[in-house]
Amino acid sequence: MFKKVDFYILRQVMTPLLMTVGLSAMLLLLEKMLRLFDLVANQGGPVGVVFRMLGNLIPQYIGLALPLGFLLGVLLAFRKLASSSELEALQSSGMSLLRLMRGPICLSFVLMVINLALLGYIQPRSFYTYQSLMFDLTSGAFGTSIKPGEYNDLGNGFTLRIEKAYDGGQRLEGIFAQKERPGGKVTTITAREGSFLATPDGRTVLMRLRDGVIVDVDPKKPAPRVFSFKQHDYPFEMPQIEEFRARGDKERELTLPELWSEAHTSTKAKQVRVYTSAFIDRLLRSLTILVLPFMAVGLGVGPKRQQKQLGLVVGVILLLTLHKMLEFGTAAAGLGDGSSLLNLGLPFVAFNALAGFFFYTTAYRIGARPLGWIENGWEAIVNTVQKVSFFRPSDEQAGEGAA
Repeated sequence: MFKKVDFYILRQVMTPLLMTVGLSAMLLLLEKMLRLFDLVANQGGPVGVVFRMLGNLIPQYIGLALPLGFLLGVLLAFRKLASSSELEALQSSGMSLLRLMRGPICLSFVLMVINLALLGYIQPRSFYTYQSLMFDLTSGAFGTSIKPGEYNDLGNGFTLRIEKAYDGGQRLEGIFAQKERPGGKVTTITAREGSFLATPDGRTVLMRLRDGVIVDVDPKKPAPRVFSFKQHDYPFEMPQIEEFRARGDKERELTLPELWSEAHTSTKAKQVRVYTSAFIDRLLRSLTILVLPFMAVGLGVGPKRQQKQLGLVVGVILLLTLHKMLEFGTAAAGLGDGSSLLNLGLPFVAFNALAGFFFYTTAYRIGARPLGWIENGWEAIVNTVQKVSFFRPSDEQAGEGAA
């Protein structure tokens, strides 16, 4: 079925495809990494949670970069074949443009299955895991951050301030603690040094203090009670951490079978529209990959003397426009504006029609250019501007130049 030329074309496609997907995912992850590191530093969580969160973002970014990378891969591959006269040599041997697309078309089916698995199964679960990690980080499930030199509210009316900390809480200096109780009772403790000790239950922290003073204030008593101590163990409970919600609260967290089930079992019309539009949106995004080789070849193959960047720019703009229109159509269907099939189907049909027009014009109309009207219009505008007298040299300047 495959010949050497098919593998050769596939190699030309795979290089920009992998580079685009890898570079796009890396740039998006680096931008997100800076924000997550800043959040983890402020919340006092472990650094390892950042990499766990970034790992769950990878399917999201690959799902965005995969169609774009495939479009660029096919477009640049066939553009290179056309500019180096390899395409003419292959066509002169009896291979049509459609025959030369056998490798990219087969690759599009493989990428469609991968993209469908990403959008329909992997992304919903990874998105929920990311949200769960974000909840644990902001709620203190990874540990409460006690910053030296600041007053830290640990919940339940307990405030703690530590001047200096060493060895991960094994040595503390300049300790101030205050516990507010019902009825206006307040216990204040100051100590020269101390340390944190773990307890078997895991919910209580024991603070062992040395060389300090305890002051108990009770509004019902005329004077506070003051105690001095050489060593005192003061236990306090950590704030209770709520459990994260179950998966499925948002449609982004549901897989394709779950979306289909919810769309047919939900009794609310709004929920039915939301689940239906999300289901159709994911299917259309995956099916779009099958159309990309035809659009890429239609925009990438052209006369060698007119190898411009216009086809590359138009292809990227059309693909991004389709994705944004699918997003808007999904949101509009969820709000009740029109049907899900109509809002999402029209942009998809228009994109397919443009891809078919570009490919037909390039493959079956000799000498025709699918974007020729744009190029001719731009040249007409440039020529019109150049003919304006303001941009032409005056007669005196022309005479001086001749002299």
